[in-house]
Amino acid sequence: MAVLTWIKSKKAFLKIQEGIGDNLLREDKDNGYIDYVLWSTFRPLDIDLDGELEMECIDSGMLMSKEPMSARGSTPDCYYDAFRTPYDESDVIELMEDGV
Repeated sequence: MAVLTWIKSKKAFLKIQEGIGDNLLREDKDNGYIDYVLWSTFRPLDIDLDGELEMECIDSGMLMSKEPMSARGSTPDCYYDAFRTPYDESDVIELMEDGV
């Protein structure tokens, strides 16, 4: 499953997708990590044009957990990881959820 949100204060998209296990290293598993999510932030380069909307990838990361994770449930932690600001629910608009 994946979630796409718009972060109003940053004028950026935050995409969070659940991991499928490929990114956990043996040492991660040995340390008790069982799940992860991947997040990416994007910003449109120019919206004043017809056709394809080009995006600039700002940053990306991975959050690991010793408990099962969901894309939607990880939004506050990914928000903080991406923007280094405390999560503000009023700053986030969920645009789309995929894979439900």
